[in-house]
Amino acid sequence: MQRYFPASPRGRLFLFVAALWFAALALTPPDKGGDFREYALMTIALSSHGTPDIRPQDITVSERLLTDPGFADFHRTLRAGIARGDKWPFPGFVDGRHGGHYAMHFFAYSALAAIPFKLLDAIGAPPFKAFQVVNMAALTMLVLALYRASHSVERTVFATMFFLLSGALLYSNWSSPEFMTASALLAALVYSSLGRPYLAALLAGVAAMQNPPLLFFCVFAPLIRIAYVRADEGLAWSAAIRRVATRDTVLASLLQAALAAVPVACSYAIWGVPSIIAELSTYPPFITPLRLLSFYFDLNQGMIVAFTVAMLLVAAQLFMRDARRWLPHTLLAILFSVALAIPSLSTSNWNSGAAGVMRYAFWGAMPLMYLALGVLHRAPRWPLALLLAMLLVQAGLVKYARSYHYLAMSPAAMFMLKHFPALYEPEPEIFFERLTHEDGSMHPSRVVAYPNLEHPTRILFNTGSALAHAKLCGPGGQVAPGDARIYPLGWRYVIGAPVCLPASTP
Repeated sequence: MQRYFPASPRGRLFLFVAALWFAALALTPPDKGGDFREYALMTIALSSHGTPDIRPQDITVSERLLTDPGFADFHRTLRAGIARGDKWPFPGFVDGRHGGHYAMHFFAYSALAAIPFKLLDAIGAPPFKAFQVVNMAALTMLVLALYRASHSVERTVFATMFFLLSGALLYSNWSSPEFMTASALLAALVYSSLGRPYLAALLAGVAAMQNPPLLFFCVFAPLIRIAYVRADEGLAWSAAIRRVATRDTVLASLLQAALAAVPVACSYAIWGVPSIIAELSTYPPFITPLRLLSFYFDLNQGMIVAFTVAMLLVAAQLFMRDARRWLPHTLLAILFSVALAIPSLSTSNWNSGAAGVMRYAFWGAMPLMYLALGVLHRAPRWPLALLLAMLLVQAGLVKYARSYHYLAMSPAAMFMLKHFPALYEPEPEIFFERLTHEDGSMHPSRVVAYPNLEHPTRILFNTGSALAHAKLCGPGGQVAPGDARIYPLGWRYVIGAPVCLPASTP
């Protein structure tokens, strides 16, 4: 058997990684959802003329490669808009202030995919598998980091499978940078804990090019490392700080910050603003504690949907025998996750395309995944039955997340709305779009109710719309003010039938 299954740990690790690559590239097609249009055209542009601006010849190549239903209208509209010099020729594409048309997202992920894209296209293979190649390269870096930390093939295999079943499998074949970002960030946290600051900074920096909140890594990674060294080696705070706060740590943090700043510099050069996405697609008043709660615990797309076991392990760590010693390390990693979440809360498209757990929450959970793996790493013995139970639970969650669409309520959310409507108050955009089954359907004049307006248990309406008031209370009527919270832009819930003021009331 050794002829086919190497006895050396590195040989077995190589076989495991090879199996992952085979499963990804041979068994699954690239997913063309999310922001695929932008990344696909940027990849074509970079592989063709070395710049990210979208030209007519790039659209011609895309037309040849993307014959799926729905892309014909996209190509036709984008081509016509560019020919006319439109400011926004198609959603996601904006003209530059000095000419040229560009995708709103940064092009780092597409740049990584450009060479494999060209090679695959040259040999007649599906060229957009290049995105899967990039995703698998990031996963390989994570596997190597996990092996470096544990020095055990078995533990590395388990940790990788735990990661994949905690949301990663849902995004593994997406042609956008969620999977790459999560893999790189988790690997960076592991390498940082191992005292490899430059490698950690490089991985986190590349990921930050696509997801700017990862800039916080340059601050939190050294702090988490200090707390880790203090707890792991039993040092005093002063000794741990001297161990970590070295010239290399400072330079690595500067490297990561510099990489994260590249998209800002490019956005300034192309559009004259630090972030075109922030300029056009965010609304700071959306940053509220309630939306932060939604980020972690919403039953449709919150972190809890995919990271149930990891979050339980983090919570359990707070009550373990060595909890006091590890508490600063735990709290710093949790704060890092919150820091990643807060900028994401401002997005104007909260209920965006997702595979169960929302995209921001997927990579925003990596500090918690790092803590969960740390709990397991410090355990001298891993009970096989417990490990199998963890994987089975997570496998069930993967299947569960795939059972509903991002424009439909999850089974758990429907259960709460049906039996305990007063206890589950989803963020308004989630409630609105998942009940109407329409993306971008929120309009102040529309009223949405569960299960219907005739027998409502929960109603969502806009307090500033006379039409909405009239739909609920008749012509000239108005819903009585109550103690229910008013969400940004005037959205408010009513539990049960509304209480109406008479039409004659001023």
